[in-house]
Amino acid sequence: MAAVRLLWLLALLLAAPARAEAPLLVAAASSLGPPLRELAERFSAERNTPVRLVLTSSGKLFVQIQRGAPYALYLPADPAYLERLPEGRLKAGPLFFARGRLVLYLHPRLGLLPRGPEVLKDPAVRRVAIANPRLAPYGRAARAVLARYGLASAVEDKLVYAENVAQAARLAAFAADAAWIDLASARKLGGPYWLVPEEAHPPLLYAAGLLEEEGRPFFNYLKDPAARAVFQKYGLEAP
Repeated sequence: MAAVRLLWLLALLLAAPARAEAPLLVAAASSLGPPLRELAERFSAERNTPVRLVLTSSGKLFVQIQRGAPYALYLPADPAYLERLPEGRLKAGPLFFARGRLVLYLHPRLGLLPRGPEVLKDPAVRRVAIANPRLAPYGRAARAVLARYGLASAVEDKLVYAENVAQAARLAAFAADAAWIDLASARKLGGPYWLVPEEAHPPLLYAAGLLEEEGRPFFNYLKDPAARAVFQKYGLEAP
């Protein structure tokens, strides 16, 4: 296991820009990318500690941690991943710091206004991007909405699976007609979207887990009111 952790660390450090100090490795759900980039920049400037973000699906990061990836913090979009870590792996947490919102986004070229998921039955909607439910909480939430509205079988053949919600948003910008994505991505894309009622799917709670003591300053930084303001700016609500 020690050899595996060393290989992970060497690979990540070789991929990072040269710095005088080794970066703090933070593994986070891809939907946290925009606010975490801003927070990491602020933290690095204030504390003189570089932060390297590794952003992908919560499930993929969980597998990497199990295999020895030397992350100091783990910020999944589903706290269940933290509960599944081996005993003693978590130094602190879970710290609930934000709640995400799921939206159904439609490409503007369709000229449709989404007032609910039934719009996916429209013949003009041929490709619907969705994050892989096996790896991404946003994908599981979207699946729950389709089941709740009795649309799972009606749109199954239209679904195009992405590795994570950020990739689903990229598909929405170019190749897909619709996408189940996070609120911040929908706002950035600028097209019409339907904000899914929170009761229509399991909550999208973001929680932080401290894996290594060197990450504690950034772990505590997530509790700061300034950090909460940044999350809110990107469409993430208080937990």
